[in-house]
Amino acid sequence: MKSRTMEKRAFLALLLLLSSLYVAGLYRSEAQPPALVVLSGSATLKSSSSSNGTHLYVLSVRVPPLSKLSEETIACVYNAGIASAKASLGVVEVRGGGDYACLTYTFDNRGLGYVEDTVSLVVVEPPRAASPPVAEVAVAVAAVAATSYLTLTESGRQKLFAALSAPVAYYVAKREDVLRSEKRVRILEYLKQNPGASMRRISRETGVSFGEVQWHLSILERLGYVQRVRIGKYTVYYPTGVPAERWLACFAERELGLKVKPGALEKALPSLEEYLAFRQIPLEALRSALGS
Repeated sequence: MKSRTMEKRAFLALLLLLSSLYVAGLYRSEAQPPALVVLSGSATLKSSSSSNGTHLYVLSVRVPPLSKLSEETIACVYNAGIASAKASLGVVEVRGGGDYACLTYTFDNRGLGYVEDTVSLVVVEPPRAASPPVAEVAVAVAAVAATSYLTLTESGRQKLFAALSAPVAYYVAKREDVLRSEKRVRILEYLKQNPGASMRRISRETGVSFGEVQWHLSILERLGYVQRVRIGKYTVYYPTGVPAERWLACFAERELGLKVKPGALEKALPSLEEYLAFRQIPLEALRSALGS
């Protein structure tokens, strides 16, 4: 019993030391760099460059034939603000503020072919905050750590990181940490039962706000738990590994109100393979493949 007590004390002392060193380094280092998260299946990052705290991102937006993107949120920037944004063909608008800003895109493709548009955005980092006294920070960390005992549960870590104002991405960096969030688990379990759901449906039926759904899905997608596809105006998600005929059937029935006959999608898949490869399916192509 005594040896276990000594081990716990030593473990706690080590964690206190590491936490103090981490905080000292956190405040002495440069501000957190901007994080660009692409949220739309229609958009991809083409290039990025940085100079003196200013970052230029160039996105490519691919609009399917006979489809319209209306105020589609294509990307969000965290830890910085969007100074300017422009598109070659469509209309872009910056929304949000504070620690993040999001970019929406609108374009109506009335042609019979895909349209590629280029979107450029300039991101500016906020001014660097003043460094607090290292001793005071270390004492604050020690108090929080001693209170929560720095357990290996997410709740314990959240208390510590909340006290340090550390970014959420810091403790969601590892795959094993992802499922420790109750809301992410709720979203993932919902998708397992309802593959091919849109973000708005996920938000409505799980009770998680739309903004949080976007954030959690971006994490789940980045770490390989889910995939996304653009179908007409919808961005739909499904768990990785779920066959296309299953999540497409769920999407067609729940979002479009179509009746899908058994085996219909298996027969229709060859005609949709090219669209699936680009992860963008025009609504008319899906309806035509289903014969509706």
